[in-house]
Amino acid sequence: MKRRSFLWCIHPLQGLAESLLLGLFILAATAQLEGYVDPFVFQVAAFFLCGCCGMWPVLRIRLPQGDWRRQLAWEMGVGLGLSLMMVAALTAAGDALGWNVIWRLNNWDRAACDALLICTGAGYVLTRGGVRLWQRWNVLRRQRLLWSLTHAQLTVVVFFDFLAALIFFFITPYSRTAYDIWTQTSNPVAAFVTGLLVTLFPALMLVTLITGISLAVMLPPLAVLSYFVARRTTRRLETLAGAAAALRAGDYSARAPVEGEDEVAHLQADFNAMAEKLSQALADLKRERDTVAEVLQSRRDLVANVSHELRTPVATLRASIETALDQWETLPPSETRQKLAVMEGEIQRLSGLMDDLFVLSRADVGQLPLTLAAVAVGPLVTQAVNALAPLAWQTGRVTVTAELPENLPTVLADSRRLQQVVVNLLRNAVRYTPPGGLVVVLAAVENGLMRIEVRDTGEGISPEDLPHIWERFYRGENAGTENAGLGLALVKELVEAMGGQVAVESIPGRGSCFSLTLPLNE
Repeated sequence: MKRRSFLWCIHPLQGLAESLLLGLFILAATAQLEGYVDPFVFQVAAFFLCGCCGMWPVLRIRLPQGDWRRQLAWEMGVGLGLSLMMVAALTAAGDALGWNVIWRLNNWDRAACDALLICTGAGYVLTRGGVRLWQRWNVLRRQRLLWSLTHAQLTVVVFFDFLAALIFFFITPYSRTAYDIWTQTSNPVAAFVTGLLVTLFPALMLVTLITGISLAVMLPPLAVLSYFVARRTTRRLETLAGAAAALRAGDYSARAPVEGEDEVAHLQADFNAMAEKLSQALADLKRERDTVAEVLQSRRDLVANVSHELRTPVATLRASIETALDQWETLPPSETRQKLAVMEGEIQRLSGLMDDLFVLSRADVGQLPLTLAAVAVGPLVTQAVNALAPLAWQTGRVTVTAELPENLPTVLADSRRLQQVVVNLLRNAVRYTPPGGLVVVLAAVENGLMRIEVRDTGEGISPEDLPHIWERFYRGENAGTENAGLGLALVKELVEAMGGQVAVESIPGRGSCFSLTLPLNE
């Protein structure tokens, strides 16, 4: 259950009624002092009565809402009602009950007492205005650091003003007189009430009055001074807050200028460093996102191209097997051998395609096994040429040869992968070289690197297709690159994995030159 607040929560009529009851209680308590205390005590009690009856509704009656005219009319109406209650209801009740000792035994006449009671309403209105100002000030200092720092500096001033007023009270002659009156009261209850009325209450009123006067004089210049002292710090914090807001809104280039060498400057520098790291991290994430998108797209393309590549040999195998099964008894042995040879070729093609896919997939994840060692280029190229030359001449009347200088140095490479690269380049050249053409392998040392070239006199590659021939299953306009498959992509992956580079030059109708460079074994 939520506890009800004590401050500013009741209706004005209820507040006036409570103030009336409080006043009657004070009248009843002071009536018991008759015959025990000095008449001066009743003069102080009159001020105490007005102060308590005025402050109670200030703290209890709820604050009005609406524009300032409505609020002013509300407060002035309550203040008028409080004055009438003090002059009419409270005095009438005190006279009727015999609790009128405050205005009966003091040195004032009845008109002076009534004037003091009437002033209670005016004091209520002024104090409620102060409450409004205090609430507004609290809102400002909670919302703006500038006013919060100003408030902290003014609090120190108020404390010292209060301390000075308290010291002033104790050194005035009044404090000695009040003390004498208090000590001369023999009745314990009367002594307690007298001490409250002539010592504590006057001290509080005097301190409040002196503090209020000093603040009225000193507060404006001190507020201005505090404002400009705190302004430099708050201005830098506002700049930092603006940069933080811009960063939050998506401007990752926002930075705060670093001014000074204090804690705020360190905060500005730390913010800039954080923003720089955040910007770099977001840039890295964007690059990673783009890379992942490209990989996913390449995977989709790869799956589509692999499906297309597998469809042809599978369809050929199926047709050959179906024909052989349907005509098994009547098919001559020569045709049977021919169909079996076709099936064997398609199976080898499928096996090579799967091997290439396996190698490329391992290269993509950085798990391609390589054993780098000294490799003699001459014998390796010669072996590949000798193995491929007879088949190239037999199937396409293409001459394959090697022109290598003697005493070639060794390279740092994986022997099995380098042989696979050379064989793939030779097969690609033979495939697109017409009958009567020539494929030649050259090797030389250039700038501390081994350069191996595979030249052909084939169809050549169009300039538009050259940048793409290393892509997997690239399909270009030129017949020579209609379906590059995985051979050239595998060459590029293997050569770069061994620390080398690949390149190509081609002139349509005159042939192509594929080259690779590898580091020497030093």
